[in-house]
Amino acid sequence: MNSQAMNVEVENVRSASDVVVPNPSQGSFALQAVGVHKTYGSGEFAVQVLQGASLNVRPGERVAVVGASGSGKSTLLHVLGALDQPDQGTVEISGQRLDQLSEKARGEARNRLVGFVYQFHHLLPEFSALENVAMPLRIRRVPETEANFQAMSLLERVGLKARATHRPGELSGGERQRVALARALVTRPSCVLADEPTGNLDRGTARTVFELMSGLAKEQGIAFVIVTHDMEIAQSTDRILRLQDGILQAT
Repeated sequence: MNSQAMNVEVENVRSASDVVVPNPSQGSFALQAVGVHKTYGSGEFAVQVLQGASLNVRPGERVAVVGASGSGKSTLLHVLGALDQPDQGTVEISGQRLDQLSEKARGEARNRLVGFVYQFHHLLPEFSALENVAMPLRIRRVPETEANFQAMSLLERVGLKARATHRPGELSGGERQRVALARALVTRPSCVLADEPTGNLDRGTARTVFELMSGLAKEQGIAFVIVTHDMEIAQSTDRILRLQDGILQAT
């Protein structure tokens, strides 16, 4: 996510602090998308990226999304995570239809119910690991002591308690990605959307990060949708879906 998008995210969350979001435990699916369409451009320059993509993901389930480069996998994640709106179709998170929310309420839902992990960690370089993980809670105006306590608990869970005061530049690539994972989980989301989360890591470190994601999915009932080119990672998930011609198909 670029800095402009991060600023928009912060403003949306700050302005929506009084919006009530349903409990993530409600509903049988952590995430549900039905007939999602997304087109960029218009007329002869229109590019139909998604053409009726649908999926259901249950709490604790790990779903891999694979497909050729340029097939629209990142666009799919942006729509599922309320970073972009579909032209047609519906997306529900914990039973809440995103198209029925105001822009402010979508920002609140995104902050509370969805976590994001990217190939490049997008940590803030001037802040420590602890401060980076606590940031989503601080944006929600959680008191600093409580935010830091929750952040430290997650850093301990991903094996980085001893590195809490280190800045991203002082961490290895795998450590930075584990910090990013902890940050995605600190708000206790219903679903984590991961875009090539191991794509910038060596094989052993990638496996470590994936196993952490899998353990947290099982322990905390968090759904994971993982876009990946790594078929070894994909085959270790509960299901693999292929995005082809704008539609998700089971493999």
